[in-house]
Amino acid sequence: MANRTCDYESTLNRSKVLILVIDNDEDNLELTSKLISYYGFQVMTATNSLKALEIFKQYQPAMVVSELMLPDVDGIGFATCVRAGANETPIIALTSLPSHLFYEQTLRAGFNAYIEKPFEFETLEHVLTRCLKLLPSLS
Repeated sequence: MANRTCDYESTLNRSKVLILVIDNDEDNLELTSKLISYYGFQVMTATNSLKALEIFKQYQPAMVVSELMLPDVDGIGFATCVRAGANETPIIALTSLPSHLFYEQTLRAGFNAYIEKPFEFETLEHVLTRCLKLLPSLS
């Protein structure tokens, strides 16, 4: 299964783009959220999949960035729930799990990209802008 393409206009204003970040590690959640905010996007957060699904349904974010290891339903289960509703919102795995073991599984679950922690900050921005079809920031 190839990476999904995202159907967002390249003219989207970053400050109006909402990204949902899911991670049960508070430090990682804060770092990722601040970095995404620094790139100009709006951010909402959740520390588990159940809360994330509530936020997802209510606010319909333009993208989700999710850890795979979550306490209730893991990130794969979250993506499977989202894709069961035929929703094509980009979902990015941002995880410490090794890609050589989990990459194919995430693709089958409907993830659009896989970023392994630790990561270069520029990598995250590149993946976000590529999936949202936006130009990279000049910062």
